[in-house]
Amino acid sequence: MIAYFDSSSIVKWFFDEPYMDLARNIRDEAGIAFTSLVSFPEVMSAFNRAWREKRCSKADAEKVRRELVRIWPGFRWVKPDAALTDHSGDLVFKHDLRGMDALHLASALLLKQEAKGTEVFFSCFDQRLNHAAYKEEFLTHEEMRT
Repeated sequence: MIAYFDSSSIVKWFFDEPYMDLARNIRDEAGIAFTSLVSFPEVMSAFNRAWREKRCSKADAEKVRRELVRIWPGFRWVKPDAALTDHSGDLVFKHDLRGMDALHLASALLLKQEAKGTEVFFSCFDQRLNHAAYKEEFLTHEEMRT
């Protein structure tokens, strides 16, 4: 299975929180894991925020940061370009999305187009983005579709 992971899904690999098992199961089942290059700073920001909000220790934040750096080369990346960002702008209005969420959806749509019929699982934990992905005919986390 090909899977596209947005940053909310990747963060769940590192912290014990709601839906972490769903994210980790898709990670383990995926033959190929894709994400956008923008996920790296988004996930790092989430790690920093977890430490700042005292949801983890500084040492734990540093540990998960090092682990992300270690596994990052194992992803296949969708690299934003002018066409992708233009498409993202259209998706903002089509699905009422935030900017980076639209960029993730546009990235996954490009991946789906290039996968030529192979089903792509879209793993995210933002309900609005997950619903938009479902409307775009991705396999998604059923629990997040409402």
